Amino acid sequence: MHLQILLPVVLVGAVLALISFVSSLVLFAKTRRLLRGCATLESRFEEELADLSRDLDTASRQSADWGRKIAWLESRVRGGHQEARVTETAATTNGKLNITERRHRVLSLARRGQDAQTIARTLGMPHGEVELMINLGHAA
Repeated sequence: MHLQILLPVVLVGAVLALISFVSSLVLFAKTRRLLRGCATLESRFEEELADLSRDLDTASRQSADWGRKIAWLESRVRGGHQEARVTETAATTNGKLNITERRHRVLSLARRGQDAQTIARTLGMPHGEVELMINLGHAA
C-alpha cells in the first residue's frame, strides 16, 4: 500500500527534476548565446571608438593648423605684409611659438567665443596658462 502512494510521488519528483534540469540547460544555452553577442558588440564598439579617437586626433591637429594660419593672417592684416613675415619668422623658433604669438592666438580664439579648455586643446597649451592669458587680455 505504501508503495502505491510513494511511487507517484517519486515519479512526480523525478519529472519535476527533469523539467528543471532541461530548463536550466535551455537557459544556459541562451545565456551563452547572449554573452557571445555582447562580446561581438563590445568588439565593434571598441573598433568604432578607436576610429573616432583617430578622427578626433586628426581634426584636432587640423584645427591647430587652421588656428595658426588664421593667427598669421590676422597679424598680416593688422601689421602689413612685411611686419607679418617678420612676426611669423620670429614667432617660431625650432617649431615653437614665442609667448607673444601664443598670447595673440589665445586671445584671438577667445574673441571667437571658444572656451579656455578648447583653446588649450587646440593650441596644445596648459589650461591654466590659457585662462591666465584670457584674464590678462580682459584686464588690459
